[in-house]
Amino acid sequence: MNSTPLVVPFTFPNGTSSPGADASTQGLLAEAYSRARPTCLASWGKGLGPDPFPGPLSGLDDPSEGVAVGCEDGTIYIFNQAVRDGPLDLLEITPSRPSSPPHTHRHGRTHSRSATPSALSPNFAPFNISSRTRAVSAVSNEQAQAPKNYVDFDEEPERLKEMLKGGVREKSVTDRIMPSFEKGFAFDKVPPPPSIPSSPSPPGHTRKSDARSLLSAAHSPAHTSKSLSGPPSPALVPSLAASPYPLSLDFHVFPPHFGTGYAVADLKPLNSGGHVLCLQSHGSLSVFCVRDGTCRLTSQFSAEPLSPPPGMKEVHLPKTGWIWKRLELVDTGELTLVAAFAALDERMVPPASLDSSDNERQHSSRISLLALRASSELDSGEMAVEKIGDWLVHAQVDGLGVRAQSEASLQLYYVDSSNHFITRSLLVDPDPPVEEDAPEENAGNLAIPLLNAFKTGHIHSKERLSIVEKDETRGRVELGEPTDHGILLSEPAFLDLRVAPGLQMRGAIWSDHELCVFDWDDQKIGLQFTATISGLKDVTWHDNEIFSAVFPDRVDIYKLSLVDANNDRIPDQQAGALLHAEIVSSAFVRGSHALRASSPTHVVSASVNHEGRRKLEIIRTVAHHDNPGGGATLWKAREQKPRPAGDKHITCMLPLELAQIILGYSDGTLRLSSFLRLSQTDIDPTIEVVSDVPLNGCILSLHVVQNDRTGDRLIIGGADDGSVAIWSLESLKLLARWIPFISPLRDVVQLKQDKGGPFRGSVLAASCDGTIAVITMDEYQFSYIIPGAQAPLSRICLGGDNLLLIYAHDRARLWDAKTTEFWRSMSLDKAHEMLEQGGWVEVPIDNNFPSMQTGVAPLGSSLSSYDAATSLLVDLEPFLSRAVSIAKALSNEEGKDAGLPPTVGVLRAMLAALLTPGINSGIDSICKNGLQLLFSSASVGYHHNDANSLIAMSNAQAPWCVSADVSAARALAIVACLRTLNHFDNATDDFNTVIAFYATSLPHAIGDPYVAPSLPFLAKWWFDTSGELRAAARTLFDAGVAGLSPEATIAMVEHWQHQLPNVQPDDSAKKSPSAAKALLLCGFVATHQYNLLSTSSLSSISKSIVIYLHEEDVICKALAIDLCSRGFDIWQHYVDAMSVLRSLFALATSSRKENISAQNIGPQARAAVLQVVQNNTALFMATLSMDILHPQGVEHRKSVLQLVAFLIRKKPLVIYPNLPRLVEAVVKSLDPNSTSNREAVLDTATEILGHVVKTFPTVDFHMASQRLAVGTGEGAVIMYDLKTATRLYVLESHKKTPTACSFSPDGRRLITVSLEEGVVLVWKVGSSFSSFFNPGAPPRQGHGGSEPYKSLGFNVGDEANMSVEDSLEAVRFEWPSERSVRLKIRGVTLTFST
Repeated sequence: MNSTPLVVPFTFPNGTSSPGADASTQGLLAEAYSRARPTCLASWGKGLGPDPFPGPLSGLDDPSEGVAVGCEDGTIYIFNQAVRDGPLDLLEITPSRPSSPPHTHRHGRTHSRSATPSALSPNFAPFNISSRTRAVSAVSNEQAQAPKNYVDFDEEPERLKEMLKGGVREKSVTDRIMPSFEKGFAFDKVPPPPSIPSSPSPPGHTRKSDARSLLSAAHSPAHTSKSLSGPPSPALVPSLAASPYPLSLDFHVFPPHFGTGYAVADLKPLNSGGHVLCLQSHGSLSVFCVRDGTCRLTSQFSAEPLSPPPGMKEVHLPKTGWIWKRLELVDTGELTLVAAFAALDERMVPPASLDSSDNERQHSSRISLLALRASSELDSGEMAVEKIGDWLVHAQVDGLGVRAQSEASLQLYYVDSSNHFITRSLLVDPDPPVEEDAPEENAGNLAIPLLNAFKTGHIHSKERLSIVEKDETRGRVELGEPTDHGILLSEPAFLDLRVAPGLQMRGAIWSDHELCVFDWDDQKIGLQFTATISGLKDVTWHDNEIFSAVFPDRVDIYKLSLVDANNDRIPDQQAGALLHAEIVSSAFVRGSHALRASSPTHVVSASVNHEGRRKLEIIRTVAHHDNPGGGATLWKAREQKPRPAGDKHITCMLPLELAQIILGYSDGTLRLSSFLRLSQTDIDPTIEVVSDVPLNGCILSLHVVQNDRTGDRLIIGGADDGSVAIWSLESLKLLARWIPFISPLRDVVQLKQDKGGPFRGSVLAASCDGTIAVITMDEYQFSYIIPGAQAPLSRICLGGDNLLLIYAHDRARLWDAKTTEFWRSMSLDKAHEMLEQGGWVEVPIDNNFPSMQTGVAPLGSSLSSYDAATSLLVDLEPFLSRAVSIAKALSNEEGKDAGLPPTVGVLRAMLAALLTPGINSGIDSICKNGLQLLFSSASVGYHHNDANSLIAMSNAQAPWCVSADVSAARALAIVACLRTLNHFDNATDDFNTVIAFYATSLPHAIGDPYVAPSLPFLAKWWFDTSGELRAAARTLFDAGVAGLSPEATIAMVEHWQHQLPNVQPDDSAKKSPSAAKALLLCGFVATHQYNLLSTSSLSSISKSIVIYLHEEDVICKALAIDLCSRGFDIWQHYVDAMSVLRSLFALATSSRKENISAQNIGPQARAAVLQVVQNNTALFMATLSMDILHPQGVEHRKSVLQLVAFLIRKKPLVIYPNLPRLVEAVVKSLDPNSTSNREAVLDTATEILGHVVKTFPTVDFHMASQRLAVGTGEGAVIMYDLKTATRLYVLESHKKTPTACSFSPDGRRLITVSLEEGVVLVWKVGSSFSSFFNPGAPPRQGHGGSEPYKSLGFNVGDEANMSVEDSLEAVRFEWPSERSVRLKIRGVTLTFST
């Protein structure tokens, strides 16, 4: 059910360290950011701009302040508030002053207006956050200051004077992070907005104090308690003193696709800043959580297009034929729509598609429309997306967009090729197409339809809706007729267009030399303001009357106002009123690569200083007649010593296995290393294997090939200068090298061919531009070059002597591999027709994305990102499975003297990287001395949805204070590795102590900042098939459920109960992963604190368990059985308890060896039955007896009898009090009047009676007479005749419970003993003449009455004092002769004559 691998990113900062470098993950990420090229920026929070865009998950998180920077390599850097418990509130911040001089005021021309804009009052309260007092437990209350060694005195010499100006006073947040100014702002003052209450923490983040041991949870190992010292600082907050700046660089996020050609084109804050929406230039859309950098959603705009709306052009160009430029978000109140806009990439489009008949497409742009919603999976803020529209517009990409026209509709606007402004109404169908015949795998998760954004006025006919349901490629968008509002600009070409927010129809358009502000209505357009401006890059509207104009060196804030003919302001619309725009303030930027005008008062900039250190700063806008505006540094990379001339760092990795990793360096050399060596803090270079001759550039690509003739394994690699080289894998000796390319090596393909094939013994080395070099491996000869194309190479196909190369722009080239002759170029359709004829071998080209087929892969090379080159992705499941297999092999006789394999060293190094030493000294001592773990310099990131997040941690507590998912993934990896390492070491107590600490004690050791592991995350692994991961997940899950507070318990059930199987509409939804997860979460919570749940919730859980007991899916049955084992006494009140027991009976006896798997339900069902027997014996025995006497069928009775035999073997003490009742039911099943039933159960019943006689001394059987004697708790002995399956009579004389009984060899005497009474009774039980006249009465004992034949007293002292369990083994009869018997009571033997 869980198909997601547990991939852990490991980063090795030592791989880039040099003298003076910061050898930490924080330093590595800062260095990577300084080397990156920012392309766009997004900021959020009260301190960095207005509230960001709402979304489907608004209110779930309180993100505070933060910045996300998108880069050219396709990755994102996320900066969050350095102190996580409030808004920006540092006691001291260093301002920075831009050096650009103030500019002169530029006057524009004012035009008459055709539509009157509303004169809205501006609302500029820069931060509007009241000051507060920070209180952190266990921290001194003395005033703290930022470390002086980080102050930027070089950028602000007058800092101290500015700080001391005006004396000491209580400062607002704005005052604390911005320099003071004498002159006020030129805007009207308005009251500050009301404070927004912080959203409550999501369920599962709070845990109550629970001192219970982990041993109380099922599947948890036992451990000996050890004295654990308390943490040195229980309330230590991550990043509290890690940086002197308001923000800290927390995450470097790698989307599923990154590197060259995957630049981040646009970023948008979403869900009030809790998430960031990322658009990449190749058409990938991703949503990232700013709290932990996790990817919550990924989708492809470039996927197969939908049918266009009626009247619009369909997208026929290849997926790679577009460059995606921009995102727009539209919130309609009930739905979040994402519009993405792309321009045609003429380099990627075949010339044939741009002929004269298709010339219009050259000037077209593409629009894709998606709908976002919160996923019904309910997992930690997951989101779902649906593509609802995709079409072409004959317009420039920068001149079109989508806006909310009213509360009920949207509007598409664009500027056509003749500069006419066109608008069209845009309607969205309320319901998505329905696929009745092919339900999705997670049908239950997706049962919630998208809400209609358009509340009224759009009723569609049933006929048209039925067409939509039948056409799976049909979009859900309809466009109205176009309205031409007139010409905007006089110049033939414009650069961009931006429309103001809100319902008023106003926008700004500009060209190289002109800026124009315009209004429009249903009929025409009115130019309101025109100015001659050059160098304008972007326009940001803050409301309908204020916008920011972004230039390379400054940002100008314009305000629109009504003036009369004398250019004097007037309060409202009057006859002859004109709209005037003036620059009211400006902000000057220096060295900025990406910036955002976050508000009319502040600009956030990603820039670089004169030392080359990347920084983030916030710059305040000031009136144009004032001094240049000042700013404050939000974050800056720490100063490092200059790198020496010969400095080298890792630029790529080739992990053959974790114990053998080939490293490529910036100096052109190779080194042989391992996971263990990379994670060590001190590496001895003298023992490294290093290549002999370096290349002339940085190694960016490494691949392993094999010489077909010799069988030797070789390394082929490439450097950034286009060179290709071959090394020996064993010695790293350079064997050959060439420079065949002008771009770096991308992939190496080795085709397996028979003798005589054109590429036998050769490899194809492909560069990034698609050029192929053919290299013969036998003699290391460079053969020839196959030139590339405009688009990247995507596939190589070989058929005989023909080589077919397929490129990303859906074109293909056919070559003769023997003569190296180019035959022809063809379309992709023609190429597919050729491939379908058969005889072709197809090889996909690696796109530089990590492949986890071997369980380990590099994250990337330095070509994609500086820190990616030192990071490895490890799939823990196959690695741990192999390690367990090795441990089992070593435990055999032949493997005992083999010594510990390298896997153990790798496992120790991996565990050392995962653990967080410094929280508890006692645990640290156990790990160091008991488990022999050394300190590791490696850091651990997070992998989710094929995206990776490298996390910068400032202290030992920080990894547990990020998010619930990050805590769960790390804890799961730690416990699984500990369990695996325990297979090799004999230190079970130490392992169990460390496991117990990380499972139960972290909340107490870390304190309030601790974020408990996500139970939904662990629930996925509860269903996993890997033994160690499943066991680890169950240990953590049990501990997490036990630690939930009452409030979190109630919230958890309320959150998930609507996904329970019994409320799902169909069978597929009942078996969906979300339904199974809901039952797991609600069921386990109920078993711990059922008294907190409502009757309806408990009833739903119980009914869902019954549903899963009857499901065919093994995992569903296993879950239901587990819950029955844990809480049958709860569920029995809401369902038919006997029916549930019968289902468990059937599952406990129906499994076969061939069905054994990781989720083997037979043993689990038997364990559940044993649990029910112990907790509800009366119900169990009633059901068991009824099923034996009145079975549903012969097979059912047989299975029940098999279960009885199992219980007798495993839990005899549970059966003992009800033994007479059970034996009577078994005897009656042998009724000779039912011949067929007797024959069917005879063998099983005989086997059961044999186990009963062997196990219980109070039961004995005489073969010759077929008599069965059973002692009861009331002191009686019942005699049965198995030939007739009837009770013969009852012998009553013991006043206490009989301890044992035994027949004489001839069957004529029965001896019974009671240790409590200290008496042995002898009975005559043979057949007599009187028995024929008095059936049902016991035989005559030789005297009157019912007294036994003999009564013999004894006294053995303390030997008679024993438990029932001891009596099963310690009391036995022996018959030396037919009338002599020995009674053995422990070490005492008594001999009697009968």
